[in-house]
Amino acid sequence: MKLTIFRATKAFGFLVALYLLIGVVAYVMPDAAVQRHVKQSLDYGDFREDYPKAIIIDKPYTQDQYTLDNFTDALILNQVYHQKSEGIKGILLMPRYDEGVIQYHNLVKSVNGEESEAGRTIHYARYWHGSTFFARIMLFFTSYTGVRYLLFLISSLLLLWGIVRLWGQVGRVVALSMTFALLMVDVFVMQFSLQFVQVLLIAFGGIVWMTYRRGSPVLFFVLGSLTAFLDLITVPTLTLGLPLLVLLAMRKDQLKQGVVTILQVSLFWLAGYALTWLTKWGLATLLTGENIFADAVGQGSRWSENGGSYISEAISSCLGFLHWKYVLVALVALVIAAVVHPRKTGWPAAVTYLLVALIPFAYYVVMAHPAQHHAWFNYRALAVAVAALLMAAASMVDWNRYCEIGKKWNVLKRDKE
Repeated sequence: MKLTIFRATKAFGFLVALYLLIGVVAYVMPDAAVQRHVKQSLDYGDFREDYPKAIIIDKPYTQDQYTLDNFTDALILNQVYHQKSEGIKGILLMPRYDEGVIQYHNLVKSVNGEESEAGRTIHYARYWHGSTFFARIMLFFTSYTGVRYLLFLISSLLLLWGIVRLWGQVGRVVALSMTFALLMVDVFVMQFSLQFVQVLLIAFGGIVWMTYRRGSPVLFFVLGSLTAFLDLITVPTLTLGLPLLVLLAMRKDQLKQGVVTILQVSLFWLAGYALTWLTKWGLATLLTGENIFADAVGQGSRWSENGGSYISEAISSCLGFLHWKYVLVALVALVIAAVVHPRKTGWPAAVTYLLVALIPFAYYVVMAHPAQHHAWFNYRALAVAVAALLMAAASMVDWNRYCEIGKKWNVLKRDKE
C-alpha cells in the first residue's frame, strides 16, 4: 500500500505540472487566429441559442436528453477569447465578459466589440480549465464547428477501440453491456459538446488502458484527477463507474475481494479528484492574490442549500430521462435466460456489479441540488447503473449451455442439409 501511495503521489506531481504546461501552451496560442476562428463560429450560426436540440422532437422548448449545452460551450469560447486580457494570470483566473444569463449574447458582444459598462468581467478561477485550454489550442486551427467534428471523430474512434478491446480481452457480455448502456443515455449528444465529451474520453481512455496494462488504484487516482481537470461537473462518476465495472470483470474476484476492490479504487479516484480541486484553488489563490477558496466555498454553499430536499426529485428526474422500456426488455431477456439455464456460481460477481450500480445514486444524493437542476444531462451517470445491472444479470446465466445448444442446432442443421 505504501508503494501504491508513493506512485500516486509521483503521478499527481507530474499531472499538476502537465496541467500548468497545457495552460501555458493554450495561453501562447496567437490571439489573432484564435479570435478569427471564434468569430467564424458565430458567422456559421453555431450559437443562435443556449440549448439547441441535437435532433428534432415534439417539445422543442424544453430541456431533454437531446439538448446540447451551448450555454456552457459559449461560456468556454468566451473564456478562450478573453484569456490574455489579464496577462499570465488569465491562465488561472479565466476571465470572461458577462452582462446576462444568455451566454452566446455575451460572446457575440465580445467578438463585435460591443462590451458595455452594463457588463462585467467574471473570473471562473474555482474550476480547473482543461476544457478551455484544449478548446483554445484547437481553435487556433479551426472553428467551433471543426472542433465539434474533431471531438466526434476522436470519441467515436476511442469508443470503437474500447468496445473491440473489451470484446476480445474481457468478453462480449461486458462489451455489449457497455455499448447498450451508452446508447440508453444518448451518447452521441455527449460527443458533440465541449461540455460533455471529456468524461467519455477519460472513461474509455481508462478502459482501453486496462485492456493492455491492467487496472490499479493508481490508474483510478489519475482518472479522478483528470476528471477534475477537464470536467465542469457534468457526470464525473462515469470515469469511476465504467472502468470499475471492467476491472471487476477482468479480475473475477470473489465477493469479499470484490468489495475490497470497489472500496480501494473508489477511494483512490476520490482522492485524485479532491486533491486536484484543492491544488487548483491553492495555486490560484497563491499566484493571483484572489481568495479562490472563499469563492469555491460560497458557490458550494449556494448549490448545497436545502440539498437534502432535492434528493428524491433529483433521482426521479434523472430516471425519467432514461430509455427505460429498452432497458427493461434487455433485463427481462437476461433474467429469463438465467432462469432457464442458471449459473449458480455467478452470484458473487452479480453482487459486486450491483454495488457499482449504486454509484450514480450516491452522486445524486451528494449533489442533489445540481443533479435535479441539470437532470437532462446528469441522468447520463445512469450509464453505470444500466451496464452494472446488465452485467449482474448476465453473470447469472450459464452461457456454456447456450453455446452447447447452438452447436447442437448447427449439427442438426447440417445433417438435414
